[in-house]
Amino acid sequence: MISKRLYLISISVFFLSALVVWSLAGNVQLLTARYSQDSLTRIGYMPSWAVKASALEFHGLAADFFLLNSFTWVGMKIGDHEDLTRDEWQELAAILDRITDLDPRFWDPYLFAEMMLSWQAGLIDEANRLLTKAAEANPDDYRPLYFLGFNEFYFRKDAAKAAPYLRQAALKPGAPGFLKGLAARFSLYGNQTLAGIIFLRGLIQQTSDEKTRRYLEKRLKALEIVYTLEKAVKEYKKRFQKYPKNLDALIQAGIIDNLPEDPYGGKFVVLENGRVYTTSELLEKR
Repeated sequence: MISKRLYLISISVFFLSALVVWSLAGNVQLLTARYSQDSLTRIGYMPSWAVKASALEFHGLAADFFLLNSFTWVGMKIGDHEDLTRDEWQELAAILDRITDLDPRFWDPYLFAEMMLSWQAGLIDEANRLLTKAAEANPDDYRPLYFLGFNEFYFRKDAAKAAPYLRQAALKPGAPGFLKGLAARFSLYGNQTLAGIIFLRGLIQQTSDEKTRRYLEKRLKALEIVYTLEKAVKEYKKRFQKYPKNLDALIQAGIIDNLPEDPYGGKFVVLENGRVYTTSELLEKR
């Protein structure tokens, strides 16, 4: 006669196997139907309790599977130089919310949200909601507060709102020393380019996925070019008491040798206020 304990173990194994098959089936669907994300969308719009119930006690394993599916879906888009639609970005935000319901202390989905929802989709509210959840679930981790502070400064242009997040982050165990003065340094920059460079360098150091790393390194390279050109524009103004009408004037003045190429295929231009802009907007184009 089968013991009650053995029976419960058998039932658990059965449901875990079903979950694995369901998740793998989603990957097969992604690979054969290109960018279809039906299996992911299902969990994005399921109530939190239903997602947790379907995973039984294997919340961490289920979170891993769903995040892997998300990486696959978004990674194929990036690999083909495409972008998700606005609705698809919203679906991704909902999926990451459910993944972090399954395992609130799982850091990777929060990092993925910051990289994709903030930088690529411009969904700052959605990214910040997830980061707030991360800060509550991981009270000793400085990173959620650091990202929240950065988003307020870089994307919202609100240094006053960013500073408290950065001060809180600096008090957390393991926080890097530079955080203590970062709020003050941000307020002195005058623009967000250098802040973005500093942030991306730190983000790349935390990224283990090679495809995601290449994506971030490409954006870092573009920002570094913008920063270099903006410094050259300031040098031009210092010499001639006016901003150049175009970036070719920097070459004619001998300040730079040539105009670098935008990694995203756009064209760098100088604005009336001396800021440098690229027509690509640092986004992958279809």
